[in-house]
Amino acid sequence: MMTIKVNNETQEISNKTTLQELVEHLKIQTNGIAIAINNNVVKKTEWSLKNLQQEDVVLIIKSTQGG
Repeated sequence: MMTIKVNNETQEISNKTTLQELVEHLKIQTNGIAIAINNNVVKKTEWSLKNLQQEDVVLIIKSTQGG
């Protein structure tokens, strides 16, 4: 197990968890979101390839409509 932060909340995840697996585990709708790991945006096409590391800081941003 390892510890990461997701939107400033500590999460325990298994080793070798990908970003895609984290999104599925958190039951987050993938439409209209952007994700950064340690202040680096990760393209949606790379989520399944990006393994999370101990103490990574993940920021999930949801777009909203408005004006």
